[in-house]
Amino acid sequence: MSSLEFQVESHISTKQLNHQSVSLVIPRLTRDKVHHVLYYKVNLEVGSLRGDTMLQLSKVLIRDLGTIKANTLNQTHILGGVEFKCLLMKLVEIRPTREQLVYILETQNKTFDDKYIVALILTYIRIQYFYVTLHDELARKWRELFKTYMKDFRKLKAVDFEQDCWSQSQKINVKVTHLDELIDWLVTETQIWGIPLGMCQWCNIYNDSDDSDDSEESE
Repeated sequence: MSSLEFQVESHISTKQLNHQSVSLVIPRLTRDKVHHVLYYKVNLEVGSLRGDTMLQLSKVLIRDLGTIKANTLNQTHILGGVEFKCLLMKLVEIRPTREQLVYILETQNKTFDDKYIVALILTYIRIQYFYVTLHDELARKWRELFKTYMKDFRKLKAVDFEQDCWSQSQKINVKVTHLDELIDWLVTETQIWGIPLGMCQWCNIYNDSDDSDDSEESE
C-alpha cells in the first residue's frame, strides 16, 4: 500500500461555518501553496503572530496593507498577489466576527489609508459568507456594506481579477483598478484570482427588490 494513499491535510482550521471547516472555501492547491510561502511562515503562523486572534492579525494588516496618504510608495503589496492571498487565508482561518470586521472598516484616521485592508475584508466576506440566505439578517447587513463601498472609487494596484498569481501558464498582469470595480466583480462573477466565489443570493446588490422584500418581512 502506498504511503501516500492516506494523506491527512494538516492545514485545516478547526473553526466552522456552514457545517464545515472555514478553510474549505479556499481550494486545497491554494491552501498548500499559501502555507509553504515564506511570508506566511514568518508573519502569520501562530508562533510568529504570538497568538491566533484578530487582534494579532490586525497589526500585520496595518503594517503590510496600510498606506500613509502622503506617501503612496509605502504600500508594498497588491490585491491578488502572494502576500494578499496569505493574509486572506489567515483571515479565513481566524474567522473574525462581523463586529470585528465592521470595527476595522469604520476606524478612521486622517493620515492613514485603509483601502487595501477594506479590499481584503470585502473579498473575505464574499468568499466566506456566500452561503447566507437572502432573507437572513446577516445577508441584509452584508448587502448594505457592499452597497456602501460601491461608492468608493479609490485606486488600487491589483493582479488581473481573472488571473492566479501562481499560474505558470500566463504572464501575470498587474493593473490599476478602483474599489468599486472590485466590488462589482465580487458580486457578479464566479471566481477571483483563482478562488471560487460560491453561488450567492445576497450579493445581488443591483436588485433593489431584494431590499424591499426584506423590509416587508421585517414589518
